[in-house]
Amino acid sequence: MPETARTVVVVATLDTKGEEAAYVRDHVAAWGLNTILIDPGVLPEPTVEADISREEVARAAGTTLEALLARGEKIFAISTQIEGLCNIVQDLYAQDRLHGIVGLGGGQGTSIGTAAMRALPIGVPKLMLSTVASGNFQFGPYVGTKDICMMHSITDVLGLNVISRPILRNAANAIAGMALRLEQEEEATKPTLAITMLGITTPCVMCVKAKLESQGYEVVPFHANGTSGPAMEMLIEQGMFQGVIDLSTHEVIDNQHGGLAGAPNRMEALTRTSIPAVVSVGGSDYVLFESIKKAPERYHGRPLMVHNPQMTCFAPTPEEMVAAAQEMIGRLNRALGPTIAILPGKGFSRPNREGGPLYVPEGNQAVIEEYRTTLRREIPLVVADYHINDPEFADMVAGCMMGLLRGEAPEAIASRYV
Repeated sequence: MPETARTVVVVATLDTKGEEAAYVRDHVAAWGLNTILIDPGVLPEPTVEADISREEVARAAGTTLEALLARGEKIFAISTQIEGLCNIVQDLYAQDRLHGIVGLGGGQGTSIGTAAMRALPIGVPKLMLSTVASGNFQFGPYVGTKDICMMHSITDVLGLNVISRPILRNAANAIAGMALRLEQEEEATKPTLAITMLGITTPCVMCVKAKLESQGYEVVPFHANGTSGPAMEMLIEQGMFQGVIDLSTHEVIDNQHGGLAGAPNRMEALTRTSIPAVVSVGGSDYVLFESIKKAPERYHGRPLMVHNPQMTCFAPTPEEMVAAAQEMIGRLNRALGPTIAILPGKGFSRPNREGGPLYVPEGNQAVIEEYRTTLRREIPLVVADYHINDPEFADMVAGCMMGLLRGEAPEAIASRYV
């Protein structure tokens, strides 16, 4: 146990979730932890007393509960209470009075609770016990780019019963365990680099990672799944990395087509932060949908690869690949830091090679030509006569990154590989 007991914040609207929130609070406290119960609700009256009341939550947003009720707009009242709640949990964290946070709720409560969690830094324990943490609900809007644990409540969060009690206890024990074992991360002793990866670019990433780590760098991989790319860029803007290898930029083309792994505004961090960057086109050769049946009709009949029962990759047309390249180039052309673009001439992903199910050489070549003609002159372009997963290509990527980190001119680095 720590010398000074740590604190877990419990968030729930106490009009309908009071009994359950108190149950979780008491089981957290049984571990010797302090607790702060916050009520961000609006109507009706709470059934248990909060440590931080709904009136205090409203004041933290610069208004009063009476004013919110008088306005009579539910959505406005909820959004205002979310603002107040976020301000409160950020203040508690800054005061070292928040070492974990747990929320309980249905759809509305989950929206409120996870908003507060997203306001906290990565690494702070976050657990949302939710009725919507399963089924066809999308978790992205709730989790965002933060490390939120979503736990399915099975029953509705309404009363204690033979089913709900053990689940509520599990939630309490989980957040208590995380808070008790929370450790302050030591300051980084090695230069830290970010790299994006996909399952179909993993061999390249593993080679790059091993080479850079053998040279004294720490490499942090991000899965380009629509969330991790933006999470990486958020951390870049927070100054977490000394360099970035954006090898797998699939989120751009998927966003253009409404695919499962799309992310808007990818690569924008390069236009706002001066960071050494090596950029490629991994995964720019497919669009991801759940299945053939659920893909839009215009993708039917195209070359495809079933990755697993939840993911099917469809080949884009050369024109669609060029459109994605144009978006990426537009951002690269505004990059503030030293940047090198390196493209694999023999394929952009595991299935995108000669004989592979997604091999569309005319599309690959069209992308390469687009880079050659529209990438600004100050950003050197290296076109390698390798597949993205060839060890030789990985060596080139790692070499480009190390050159930039040594302060060499991008043109001088690129000239070694032309």
